[in-house]
Amino acid sequence: GSTAAFVVAQPERSDDAHHRLRAVCVGPNLPAHEKVLRTRFGIAAVVSGFGMTEVNIPVWGRMDRSCPGAAGWVRSEHFDVVIADPETDREVVRGQLGEILVRPKIPSGFMAGYLGMPERTVEAWRNLWFHTGDAATMDEDGLLTFVDRIKDCIRRRGENISASEVEAQMASCDGVADVAAYAVPSDIPGAEDELMLAVVPSAGHPLAPEAVLAHADRLLPRFARPEYVRLLESLPRTATGKVQRAVLRQAGTAGAWRRTALQPPPVPGEQS
Repeated sequence: GSTAAFVVAQPERSDDAHHRLRAVCVGPNLPAHEKVLRTRFGIAAVVSGFGMTEVNIPVWGRMDRSCPGAAGWVRSEHFDVVIADPETDREVVRGQLGEILVRPKIPSGFMAGYLGMPERTVEAWRNLWFHTGDAATMDEDGLLTFVDRIKDCIRRRGENISASEVEAQMASCDGVADVAAYAVPSDIPGAEDELMLAVVPSAGHPLAPEAVLAHADRLLPRFARPEYVRLLESLPRTATGKVQRAVLRQAGTAGAWRRTALQPPPVPGEQS
C-alpha cells in the first residue's frame, strides 16, 4: 500500500535492517515492495489480505507462504468466498476473473446492513451472497488475487476485462505517458461494450493511434484489444489521483480513432 511505497522509496541507510520487526501486513502486497522489504529491511514475513468494513477480513495471507501480488487464502473456518460471474452470480472456473462474493459461517461475522439504507442492503445481498463489487481471480490452490473494482471492468466478447490490467500493459508502449482504459457503448444495438483507450503522449514524442493499437495487439488477448483510441493532453483525475472514467465515458466516441476505420476498405470481389 501507500505506506510500503513510502518506506521503500526512502534513501538506503546502513541500519535499514537494524530493528526487531519481523513480520508486516501490507495491502496491496506488490512484488517489488515485498522484495525490498525482505532483502533490504530484513522482514521475514510479508503478508496481505482482503477485507471490507462490511465483511470483516475473509481472506488472509500466511506467515509461512510468500504470495507477492496476491491477497491470500480464504479463512474457511469463518467465511465462504467464491469468484462469480457478475451477471449470473454463478461461480467461475479457477483462474477466471469474476466478482468476489462472501458470506459468513459464524454469527455476527458481518455487518447487519447499511444504516438507513435498506435498498442498498438488499442490492448488496443477492442470492445469499454479499457482493463486494471487487474483481479477482482464484487459482487451483485457492489463492485469491485482487484485480480491480467491478465497475472498472469491461464486459466484452463474453469475457470480463480488467481496466487496470490493460492499462498496465499499455503503459509500456513507447511514447505513452499516461493511459486509461474504459468501456464505451457499442454502436450495434444490444451488443456488449467496446474498449476505449485514452492516451496521453509523452512530451515531445509524436504518437500515432496505429502504434498504440499495434502494441495492444502484441500484448493483449484478442477480446481485450481496444476498439478506440483517444489522444489527450491529460487525464481527468480526482483530488486523490484516481482517473475519472465517468468523465471520459461522457465524451462518447466522437473524434476518437477507431480500429476498423484504420483498415483499408475491402475491394469488391476480393477475398478476405
